[in-house]
Amino acid sequence: MPLRAHLVAGFGRIHWIDAAELMPPPDQAAGLAVAEPGILAHMNSDHAATVDLYAQNLLGRSGTGWRVTGVDPDGADLRRDAAIARLEFDTPAASAEDVRREFVRLAALARGKSSDPPS
Repeated sequence: MPLRAHLVAGFGRIHWIDAAELMPPPDQAAGLAVAEPGILAHMNSDHAATVDLYAQNLLGRSGTGWRVTGVDPDGADLRRDAAIARLEFDTPAASAEDVRREFVRLAALARGKSSDPPS
């Protein structure tokens, strides 16, 4: 596990980041790691149209067939063919239930930005 990281964010914006700020708490990450396969299967099989809305309306990506390929306390990774996109959560997720709440919140936001009626 890293002890700290060095961030170079531009001219005059160089900072050290301690591990506690860089990494999620181990128990938080472990709980989501156990739940992740079920979350991915559920989202990709039961909510594929919503995953496309995340990509299109929240991330400005085109096309359909986007899939959730990973979930962590800070967000979810989406992929379509070779394209990848990062869907950030508003608040860190400490459990599968927190991830579900964030996906529901993001779905409402994505539908609100859609020109199509929700299905």
